Amino acid sequence: MISFENVSKFILSDISIHVPEGETVGLIGASGAGKTTFMKLACGLLTPERGTVYTMGFKPVQERKRLSKNMSVLFTDIPALQAEDTVAGNFEILQRIYGIDRKQFQADYKELAKRLGFAAFENQAVKNLSMGQRRRAEIGGVLIRRPKLLLLDEPTDGLDENAKQAFYELLEERKREGLTVLLTSHNMAEISRVCGRIVLVDRGKLLYYGKEQQLRKKFAPIDKMWLVLEGKIPDLEDLPIVRYWVDGNRLGLEYNSNYVTASEILKLIMGQTTVMEVKVRKPDLEDIIIRLKTEKEEKML
Repeated sequence: MISFENVSKFILSDISIHVPEGETVGLIGASGAGKTTFMKLACGLLTPERGTVYTMGFKPVQERKRLSKNMSVLFTDIPALQAEDTVAGNFEILQRIYGIDRKQFQADYKELAKRLGFAAFENQAVKNLSMGQRRRAEIGGVLIRRPKLLLLDEPTDGLDENAKQAFYELLEERKREGLTVLLTSHNMAEISRVCGRIVLVDRGKLLYYGKEQQLRKKFAPIDKMWLVLEGKIPDLEDLPIVRYWVDGNRLGLEYNSNYVTASEILKLIMGQTTVMEVKVRKPDLEDIIIRLKTEKEEKML
C-alpha cells in the first residue's frame, strides 16, 4: 500500500519500508524526528530528495489526483475544513467534490455526526469552533469518503475521552472493512491500542519497524510485579527472576517475560502463601523508545 525505497528528505535519511494493505501502522518518535515529513511524502505533499515513494501503486506527487480518489489525509498544520462555512456546509462540499453517492452520504453523515458529536454544532461556522469541536468534524470529514487509505497526523489532539472512544470504535469498524491506516501520535497508549505495527524514527533514522509484541520481546522483556501477602514470604529460588525486594508484607519482583509468565510466577507463590493483591506492569512504548535511543547512542561512542 505504501512503499519507501531508500528515501531521504529533510531530516529523513535512507528510509526503506513497506506498509501492507489492511494494516494499521503507528509512526512514533520525538518532535522533529521526521514523522510529518514521512506522512507528507506518502501523500504527495513533498517530493523526495533521493529514493522513490509509491502509495497505492502510484507515485504520489506525479499522480496525486488519481491517488486522492481513495485516500483521505488529516494533518495538524493544514486546515481540513473551510473556516467561513458551517460544518454541514463543508460536508456538502465534500460530497460534491468527491462524487459520493447521495444516499450513502446522508446515512454516513448522520451516523458520524451522532457518534463523533458534531451534530450539536453542525450549523456553526468552523472558525467559531473550539479545537476539540473542529477535530471532531475533521475526523468525520476524512471518514465520510470511505477511503481505502487513511493518513492521520495526531488525530486525537484536542479530543475529550468520549470523542476519542468514538474515534477508536469507528477506526476499528473501518479496519475490519479493509481500511489501511498510517497515523502519528505522541500518545503511546493510543498507538498500542490502535496499531498492529509500529514505525519508530529518531533524528530521521528508522530504528524499528514491526509488531509491538516483537518490539517488547526484543527490547523490553523485563516486567514488574507487586504483591501484597498475608503470610510468609515465599521461596523464589526456583523461578528465573531478575531480582526481588521485600517491604513488610509487600513483595516486588522483576522477571524476563521471554522465560517465565506472570501466571507461572503467581501459581508458585500462591502455592506457598496467601496473596491479597497483585499488580503487573509491562514497559510502555515510551520506556522502549528511551532504551532504544540509549543503546543507539552508546554504540556511537
